[in-house]
Amino acid sequence: MLRGLYLAHTGMLTQQRRMDVVTNNLANATTAGFKQDDLLSRSFEEELISRMDDPALMGSATPVGTFSQGVHIDEVATSFEQGALEETGRATDLALSGDAFFAVATPAGERYTRSGNFKVSAAGILTTQEGWPVLGTDGLLAIGQGGFAVSPSGRVQTPAGNFQLRLVAFDNPQGLRKEGANLYSNYEATIRETAGTSEVRQGFLESSNVDLSSQMASMIEIYRSHEINQRMVKIFDEKLGKSVNEIGRL
Repeated sequence: MLRGLYLAHTGMLTQQRRMDVVTNNLANATTAGFKQDDLLSRSFEEELISRMDDPALMGSATPVGTFSQGVHIDEVATSFEQGALEETGRATDLALSGDAFFAVATPAGERYTRSGNFKVSAAGILTTQEGWPVLGTDGLLAIGQGGFAVSPSGRVQTPAGNFQLRLVAFDNPQGLRKEGANLYSNYEATIRETAGTSEVRQGFLESSNVDLSSQMASMIEIYRSHEINQRMVKIFDEKLGKSVNEIGRL
């Protein structure tokens, strides 16, 4: 009976975490460059159940089958599928076609993003909306306050000079970790410089790759699964109460 309570409890915890992931996806459905997350779960190691207290077995244990200990979260996987490119007409908006990322300098070190809704700071530096400088192959992009043009290869042409955007990709992008503000840190991914394999589109933004219909369907499924596990907890709690309050009197 207690095992049943535990099984239902692990199911409820997993569904709650799935709901957190789906809710975050829906909240960022209009965030430029956002990548959808999916929670993957798996069952715990199964346990062998044996008959031990049967006098006929003379102290030996006979296997009667296996028993699952419930489910738990395996990992949260990010889908790096390309989002649609939407034209904005703003020179500071840059979109990437391909698997590359923009490199950004933050106080915590170099970070990566697919969100190209940049701006020019008062000092004439190309930065993210949070103020973190966008990196070129030779450092910061001091483009000044005048106009600038970006070629498909990432070459930035300004009255003050020319720069090259630093575009990087990863052989195993699942080794990246989200850090908020649409930034990724390199946890265990292998960097591959890709200035020649991805294209930059100036005046465009990559939209989120969140599939709204599938996320809404997942939300309904999660709600139903959580509800079923909640009912199971209630059933086992009522049975446990009967065992203590009624059978215990006999």
